[in-house]
Amino acid sequence: MSEKKSEEHDDAAAPEEGGETTIEFNLRLDADGRTTYDPAVPSPSQSNHDGEPDAKKAKTSPPSLDYSTKTIMTNLAPLNGDATTAKQLDELLFDCEITDSGLLPRTFWVSANSDIQQPRCFLEKMALEVFHKHVPSGFYYDPNTSGAEWWVQIRPSPPAGRYSMHASADANDDDEAGVTKAGISFHWDKDEDFRLLTGGSLYIHPHISTVTYLTDLGAPTIVLSKRVDPMSGAYVTDTDDDGSVSNIDGLVSFPKQGKHLSFDGRYLHAAPSDLLRDGLFEEQCKFDKPDGMDKKEIKVLERRHRRVSFLVNIWLNYHPYNVHIFPETMISNLSKVDLFGEFRMFNESGEMTKGGESITLELKGDDKVLCAEESVDEAHLNVVTKTWPMGNCSNDSIDVPVPVELIKSRNAGDDITLIWRGEDVQLSGASA
Repeated sequence: MSEKKSEEHDDAAAPEEGGETTIEFNLRLDADGRTTYDPAVPSPSQSNHDGEPDAKKAKTSPPSLDYSTKTIMTNLAPLNGDATTAKQLDELLFDCEITDSGLLPRTFWVSANSDIQQPRCFLEKMALEVFHKHVPSGFYYDPNTSGAEWWVQIRPSPPAGRYSMHASADANDDDEAGVTKAGISFHWDKDEDFRLLTGGSLYIHPHISTVTYLTDLGAPTIVLSKRVDPMSGAYVTDTDDDGSVSNIDGLVSFPKQGKHLSFDGRYLHAAPSDLLRDGLFEEQCKFDKPDGMDKKEIKVLERRHRRVSFLVNIWLNYHPYNVHIFPETMISNLSKVDLFGEFRMFNESGEMTKGGESITLELKGDDKVLCAEESVDEAHLNVVTKTWPMGNCSNDSIDVPVPVELIKSRNAGDDITLIWRGEDVQLSGASA
């Protein structure tokens, strides 16, 4: 489907006589609500790794994107094996603390067009590696309007961090709604400023959302195959061919340094802190402070004992409104692209290991869970319906039956695949 949106609004830079500024957006969405290319340009089968036409591939079938929810381990995982790489990791965590500052924008942009922008720091290099990992060579996209939106999440938030500086603001502030001290509540990744600009009901999602964990600590990420209508914001209920409500697929991913999670950018997700064993996060954040340890060493240990994640949204044929490159005036404070030398996050062969044990559970309702793995203690299979608030959705909430004790018993790096009957996961509120 194709949609063209024009929005008039008061602008801070409007003329003194009080005139209005008109901003026009041209959107092209496919049948699945994803941003797509203009058919007036060369076909998808005529492109190279950078999104530009490639005559050599004109007769080949174009590759597709993998929207499945999955995790792999990156080459960041083994980097704390010696003193040199441990120090480099400490520098990377310091970079994350800088970019999380409450005085900076929420997210940053790096273009897929190398003629427009080359990575200037290691975090931008990581963001581009994530982009090209998930956008295969030969897949057509417009590099001028495609790229990676990146940012970091840190819990507990440092004193100058975004959450620390803004958490005391109005609790209903749409920007900060749904953020908790130890976790992150349910939300959809989207062009948030554009949504607000158009009245709050237009949801333009990235093609793929990703999380790369830089420490082993904190709440797991949970992803659910629940979507919203991109043009209205109404909750979508998928149905099968026979008219029955489709199953809901989900994944619970526990952090582990170097672990990389990717999923469909239209999917609902969160990092609920109450899926951790009571008191565990506080234990994870503690560390010894021997007498005589200087403040710099303490800062280093503090950064190692936080939940730090590097997030990249992959946008194709669309640049989210008001998302810009990291400020040039601050870039010299970040580590250079060669922080780890000739480093690549992902193996060229594509072979990657898992971060921990993976199990699959099928929730059949009536507190019944089917699990084939013998390693699961039957006592952990009791199901509790959790009610969580929806971030950015006022008083809306979601009810999800989950085997809480089983989830709390898992270790860093573990994955739990969950399958629900569609009617058992309920979203309630104004958008229902």
